[in-house]
Amino acid sequence: MFRSWFASPPAPAYLLYGAGSGLAGLLVSGWERKLRGEGASFEIFRWTMTDFEKESPTLAWRSPSFFSRTRIFVLPDLAEMKKVHRDEVKSYLSAPEPSATLILRGTDFRQAKTFSGTANLLSLAPREDQATEVLAGYAVNEAKEAGISLSRGSATFLARFTGGLFEALDAELRKLLVFVAGKDTVTEEDIKAVCVFRGEVNPFHLAEALERKDVAATLGMLRRFAQNAKDDEYHQLTGAIAWHLRESARGKRGSISVERATKLFEVLSRIDREIKGESRLSPRQVYEIRLLSALM
Repeated sequence: MFRSWFASPPAPAYLLYGAGSGLAGLLVSGWERKLRGEGASFEIFRWTMTDFEKESPTLAWRSPSFFSRTRIFVLPDLAEMKKVHRDEVKSYLSAPEPSATLILRGTDFRQAKTFSGTANLLSLAPREDQATEVLAGYAVNEAKEAGISLSRGSATFLARFTGGLFEALDAELRKLLVFVAGKDTVTEEDIKAVCVFRGEVNPFHLAEALERKDVAATLGMLRRFAQNAKDDEYHQLTGAIAWHLRESARGKRGSISVERATKLFEVLSRIDREIKGESRLSPRQVYEIRLLSALM
């Protein structure tokens, strides 16, 4: 997906948005490997909203480094930035500093689509299946380098289970490779055993409660999950539930009618859009409201 970008020197800025927003970390990792392989000096800075408040972003980006030829600044989600910060990025990119590269992501598709027309910015908005395929390919290659076989199907499951987020997938993959040390293959059962959510909630049990329309069990598990869950983990939850329903609809993991599965997929799709920026509600509120509609 990034082959054409890696074929040229780092651009002033990159933007991955929509379903591809979770690939920003993979792009950073790719540049890190490429620059290190070329023997080039570089630095990577991961900015938070606090950093935006502490100092002038433009001044930081324009200040040359005495140690590195290339500086990569990984910025927060566009949806988290204040308008004044988005405007500053646009103003800076009208005349960018050659040694600095900005990497942005946007979970709010419409907002990021408008931003993608900014000068000196390269952007991509892959479909969800394309983003999943890229992450699955990364997982397969990393496992192969470790001498372990990871099937494309299991890698796709891992990508969906971790919500399409590179950082989450990479962290869980590292745990998996340690867990299966001495084995030749990573299976879906290994993934389910090792890749866990915060708290004591099993996402597959939650999916089963949804299938049988068990309101008390569904809300009980969701609220236990919400006690410690970070916003990004709701993406993982969506991916895990969707995978379970897909397998159930195929008759491999239980039984669910096509009509029931279709309704639940529609609800999950709406949840996914809303927690990525289409709603001002918290992920917990979105989940409770939409799942209740699926249980009625």
